[in-house]
Amino acid sequence: MENRNDRFRRRYFNSIDQLLIKLSAAAVILLLVCQVLLLNSDARRYLSLVDKLEGEQITSPATMYAADVPLPDPAEAMNTVNKVFAKSMRSLRSGKDITIRMINPPASIDAVVTVNGKAMGNFSKGKVDITLYDGDYIEIDATKIKKPAQFIIDTHKNDMVFPVDGILLEGQNNLIVVGKVIFRR
Repeated sequence: MENRNDRFRRRYFNSIDQLLIKLSAAAVILLLVCQVLLLNSDARRYLSLVDKLEGEQITSPATMYAADVPLPDPAEAMNTVNKVFAKSMRSLRSGKDITIRMINPPASIDAVVTVNGKAMGNFSKGKVDITLYDGDYIEIDATKIKKPAQFIIDTHKNDMVFPVDGILLEGQNNLIVVGKVIFRR
């Protein structure tokens, strides 16, 4: 009776050992395949969460001195430095031009285009030409317009995923959200 139990245990443990060896060999092969795929930059974008979250690499110029900025008062000192630094970093990125046209009602200074919360222009000429960067957030402030307002976004066939070229936006007495700018890579 003991021999039968011993044989059963030996077979059971041998089958488990063989299964573990096969699983570990498959895991090593899968690891090697993933490492080879990570050498390719296109595949790395899909396999690595770090590369998705990192964004674009930006190289800053060697000579950038915050001391050259005149500081109005100590309360606003850091804010001024941050604005100058953000502006200089922004100039290193490539931007794309778009035009937002106001169709109805015709030209009005009551509607304002804001990019990242900063006013970029009004529709006094019927359109606003702006340069956008990847990740910018666009809104049209039409809170002062009493009639229904219509806007068309013209991306000039740039490599933009969003906003879509030729999209028609409509609103009245509200803030029209265009959304986050996404460039095609």
